[in-house]
Amino acid sequence: MLANRLRSPMGWSLLGILLCAMAGIALIAYQKTNGCYNDRPPLRSIDLSIDTSQSQQLIEQSKKFADKHAFKLQIAYYNPSGTDFSIWMERKDVEVVTSSPFKPGEFSIEFYNNNCLHPTVASDIEGLVTELKSRIGEISSAKITEVK
Repeated sequence: MLANRLRSPMGWSLLGILLCAMAGIALIAYQKTNGCYNDRPPLRSIDLSIDTSQSQQLIEQSKKFADKHAFKLQIAYYNPSGTDFSIWMERKDVEVVTSSPFKPGEFSIEFYNNNCLHPTVASDIEGLVTELKSRIGEISSAKITEVK
């Protein structure tokens, strides 16, 4: 019976309308779960300056921090010497991006909300920020500045 209805032009029209409605619902759901990633300001920002010879220590401290707090960690190197790199740490609620936008040895560390449905606020990550600053502070040449 259903097979006979789908063979008619009206059956195909109804099927098309149903598929369009399902696609619209899927698009709305996608926008709700991913819409906050466009132009999102950081929850907290830190400027960091270290001697380039201690870049590996920054990576090691970031790995320890990521392991302790269940972050996925990715590192991208931009030069063969390994002094120009970025670090991404991500978990369900927070993303931490360490990048070197100016010159080797100078970094910007930014904490972002990573959940559009249940947004993280700056007060929720205070402990994470404090611990990361503490770990990085173990690098002898580290100069940490909180960005307001």
